[in-house]
Amino acid sequence: MKGWLSAVPVTMLLVSSTVWADSLQAQRERYQAIKVAWDANKMDEVERLLPTLHDYPLYPYLAYRELTQDLDIVSPRQVQEFINTYPTLPVAKNLKTRFVNELARRQEWKSLLEFSPEAPKPAEAQCNFYFANWAVGNKQVAWQGAEKAWLNGRSMPSACDKLFNEWEKAGYLTPEMTLERINLAIKEGNTSIASYLAKRLPPSYKTIGDALVKLQNDPASVVTFANTMTPTDFTRQATIAAFSRYARQSPDAARTVLNSISSAQKMNMAEKQLLKDSIAWQYMGDVPLNRLNGVMRPFKKAIHLH
Repeated sequence: MKGWLSAVPVTMLLVSSTVWADSLQAQRERYQAIKVAWDANKMDEVERLLPTLHDYPLYPYLAYRELTQDLDIVSPRQVQEFINTYPTLPVAKNLKTRFVNELARRQEWKSLLEFSPEAPKPAEAQCNFYFANWAVGNKQVAWQGAEKAWLNGRSMPSACDKLFNEWEKAGYLTPEMTLERINLAIKEGNTSIASYLAKRLPPSYKTIGDALVKLQNDPASVVTFANTMTPTDFTRQATIAAFSRYARQSPDAARTVLNSISSAQKMNMAEKQLLKDSIAWQYMGDVPLNRLNGVMRPFKKAIHLH
């Protein structure tokens, strides 16, 4: 009897383990079945199977799919409840941003700000957030956000256009702000953005606008640009960026005009050094890092970097 009693827990454990394993396997099979049904748009089958998987580890992903397939009609409360229930779920991290954009599509500006009191990080949602502030009368918050969104060298989502348009109507999107963004685009190597923005400049800025467009299309025009544009911080930055591209195309030709360009733009030593470095790097080729210092010395001497 004692031996039989001592064996009971082991037997129970084996039975329990077998039942649990069967249950988990059955859940896996139903999980795969519901995915197939969903993909085939067999929603009656989805509705039949979904309640049987509440305890399955991957159930939150099914709940996410159920929520987001009808995102255009769900309420902010439903979305927030999902985020609160599954805060560590990877797909939940993007849900808030996605729903901000959905509320903007619905033009539910007050609900958007209640749902997201702080500005989201992604550009599209951020522009929608600041436009929502404009729509409810928080103009200064909207203008601050518009300036923050504008001052970068990248292409912005179309959702930002309505915010920028209102900002421009209010008189804050000045030619100087456009020049500043052109400068940022040039620094980041986004020449197509720089050219597009240059074409937006008013007629009174036609000279520099045309010169900037030409500079992006033809880096060799940096010589003419540097010698005809009145030196400013902006023109020096544009010259340095274009010269770097010119040096990649024709390092020998760039080397011959380096001094005249730096002189025409009244560059300081640090700015002139950037021009020199642009040329030096073109002679490096595929040089291993451990040999770089040794190789750099003769080229620095060759273009008078000391």
